[in-house]
Amino acid sequence: MGNYDVPMVGGVVVSFQTLRFGLSNETMMLLTSVHTPEGRSVSPIEHERVAQYLESIGVL
Repeated sequence: MGNYDVPMVGGVVVSFQTLRFGLSNETMMLLTSVHTPEGRSVSPIEHERVAQYLESIGVL
């Protein structure tokens, strides 16, 4: 879980899931939930903006 201030969305609280692949020993981090600090779910468009922002800063 982490808190981020995402441009055009604002403050969000996100949860991640990490998958590990046994044969290749690679990992993949998935964005599982995004909501405001007040607990409100974000729209699909805002969810995508958060995912793109987190990828741009190297979190995903």
